[in-house]
Amino acid sequence: MNRLWDNPWVNRLLALFLAIGLFAYVNVESINNTRQNANDDTTLVANKTQTVKVPLQVNANTDKYFITGYPSKVSVALTGTASLVTMTANTQNFRVVADLTNLGVGKHRVHLKAEGLNKDLSYSISPKSVTVDIQVRENKTMPIQVRYNKASIASGYAAGDPKLSARTVEVTGARSVIDSIAQVVANVSLPHNTRKTVDQEVLLQALDDNGNTMNVVLSPQTVHVTLPISRPSKKINVELKQTGNAANGYTYALSSDTKQVTVYADQQSLDKLSKLTIPVDVSGITSTTTRTFNVTDLNDSISAADPKTIKVTVSVGNTGTGHGNDDVGTNVNAGTSTAASSASSASSSQSSSSSENTSTSEK
Repeated sequence: MNRLWDNPWVNRLLALFLAIGLFAYVNVESINNTRQNANDDTTLVANKTQTVKVPLQVNANTDKYFITGYPSKVSVALTGTASLVTMTANTQNFRVVADLTNLGVGKHRVHLKAEGLNKDLSYSISPKSVTVDIQVRENKTMPIQVRYNKASIASGYAAGDPKLSARTVEVTGARSVIDSIAQVVANVSLPHNTRKTVDQEVLLQALDDNGNTMNVVLSPQTVHVTLPISRPSKKINVELKQTGNAANGYTYALSSDTKQVTVYADQQSLDKLSKLTIPVDVSGITSTTTRTFNVTDLNDSISAADPKTIKVTVSVGNTGTGHGNDDVGTNVNAGTSTAASSASSASSSQSSSSSENTSTSEK
């Protein structure tokens, strides 16, 4: 076996086979690389079409004219080598223009064209042309009106005066459109049964007499609105009023520890309230009695009160004559009834008359 490896022809054959294998390996790699480069080159030079959306630029005297009718963006189909189309679509280093510089007031059909595109690219624009309406530009300052649904406010609550980040808005548009604007509104959205102040950023709208939105430019476009929601309240004095038929021989004094009460109602009802009158029926009362009244039961316009109830003490006295006053309707202030003083005066008058009669008989 050692003699075989010692043979120089065996070594020469092995060297030949190794050389052939190495040569084949190197050539296969070279062929693969050549094919890959060829494919890459083919990809780079192959034609490609890609559609992109780009802003439409209008060339016109916008200080003098207000222009409407054109889209904000148009579609551009780019065709050319893949690398050039991809680069152009990514950078969008060109523009699509509607040239109105030589046009006057009125409607015009204008052809669109692209500027700044590489000359090796072909393109098509969609739409190819647009119809524009050129009108004399006008500016107008208008107040902002706040609108909201009052039915969304909880019962017993009311909205106060809204606070706005801006009270007026600059309206820009065609003169004919500006003349048709009735108001600029900020519509505040209220959730159902709203009970607390609402803060919102609201989009402004210019409306005509029919409530249609007008095509104008507003500055600012939005406004921050704070709409206070609360329960209107008022503090009023309590007045006790005696009613009913007094029992024969009894007098009454009305008193309460509650001298004032805070009532809640709509503002119109509050404006009519100057005091809270509590009618106390003394019919059939022959001993000191305490009665409790719900404030909301005393006046239908009152939705709530603090305190909710008022206690009234009816103090009973005796005239000492065995005769009472019928159908008493005396107002009581500071907790004292004038019925007692009236009965006392009547008793004194009767005593004086009796003395005069006795004196006359003696004579």
